[in-house]
Amino acid sequence: MKHAAVLLFLSLLLGGCAQFHHAKPLAQYDPSQGYRYDQVERINPDNSEDLFIILAFSGGGTRAAALSYGVLEAFRDTTIDWHGQEKRLLDEVDIISSVSGGSFTAAYYGLYRDGVFGPGFTDGFLYKDIEWELTKELLNPLNWFRLASFEYGRSDLAFDYYQRELFGQRSYQAMLELGKPFVMVNGTDMTTGGQFPFVQDQFDLLCSDLLSLPVARAVATSSAFPGLLTPLTYQNHALNPGCAYREPLWVTNAAKSQLLNPQNYQMVDRRRSYYAPASFEPERPYIHLMDGGVADNLGLRSVLFALENNGVSYSILKRFNQEKISKFVVIVVDAATDPTTDLDQSASVPGFVTSILTAATKPLDNYSFDTLSALRLAVREFDREAEPRARCNTVYCADIYLTHVSFNHVADEAQRYYLKNLPTNFNLPARDVDLLIRTGRQLLNQSESFRKLLTDLKPE
Repeated sequence: MKHAAVLLFLSLLLGGCAQFHHAKPLAQYDPSQGYRYDQVERINPDNSEDLFIILAFSGGGTRAAALSYGVLEAFRDTTIDWHGQEKRLLDEVDIISSVSGGSFTAAYYGLYRDGVFGPGFTDGFLYKDIEWELTKELLNPLNWFRLASFEYGRSDLAFDYYQRELFGQRSYQAMLELGKPFVMVNGTDMTTGGQFPFVQDQFDLLCSDLLSLPVARAVATSSAFPGLLTPLTYQNHALNPGCAYREPLWVTNAAKSQLLNPQNYQMVDRRRSYYAPASFEPERPYIHLMDGGVADNLGLRSVLFALENNGVSYSILKRFNQEKISKFVVIVVDAATDPTTDLDQSASVPGFVTSILTAATKPLDNYSFDTLSALRLAVREFDREAEPRARCNTVYCADIYLTHVSFNHVADEAQRYYLKNLPTNFNLPARDVDLLIRTGRQLLNQSESFRKLLTDLKPE
């Protein structure tokens, strides 16, 4: 009886403490401070700007994390000669953009660098039954009263687990101090449906200091799959006086271009909903974020934005305009599947769960195809602009390399079928994890674009 009373007391105590984790409010808006590309770049100047490498890690649970891990291994084991200096290709990566399952690999590397290749990540995540670990957290009576709180959901429980068992207490301050690569973990704004990257440029809109936020919180948000997990809540400080956020000029200009550029206009509308909602719109003192794959399951939309926009710290367009980039490399690690189904073998009406899951996943696949097409189009635009420069013998012309690591490129038909039918979960057998890691390495190394890059990087 005494033990039960103690348990009840602890549960009530924990329940009273249950709340979402706030990023601290900004004392004052300062576009030169915080987790921004410009700040990260200053830390390790040995990572050259002219060889500009971007990795994009897709969603897809442990499947995506393992495939991305294989690509990281290949980058680690590839040695290049650049400006007379021998180095690993991994040490030249400038940006990693990720969603959902891919965010575990991206964020762990961002925090622990080569530690990602050790047991802390492999045994602590890739080979671990994370679903069972989270289920045990859910079944723990000490967590029941916390879960009963309106401000604490299943994803908060997942965040607590990731922080305790995987990422530790490290915040974005720790990631900033390590320098490049600039890691962009992406979530989705539940209200607007827009992508929400965990970078200071985005947190400026909330007048919040990203440096104070645990990285585990960002990863839990990025992987909060709707239905199975709950959105995570962030306080919006932009409505409080003191921050003095100043809207960039490109936003003001884009707000006037509804007919000329409706996509940019929509983006401005979403941005202003945080700090300057229209008179007929409700204020948003709290922001609810969920799985980044809902807005973009490839982690490419932030990259596309940086290619097309000059006004953010991580703008790639700005670096092209400044003629800083001589070789531009994008590796898209796409763990999308195409599982077979027996739905069409029967006249039976598909059930509720099947219908919901199909409605939640099929649009993501279609949108991912459109996103990849948009990236290819943007890359072709840069190539077209380079042609007249080459004909005129102008000084600046960048080489562009785009590699798509996808199960569609697996040569063996039986293995391709097997990989494309792996489930999206956080509990894969060790043999499947090993297969995915090998596949990531192999697909990268057999890519024509990647092989051309390595050839072009060889000293003459």
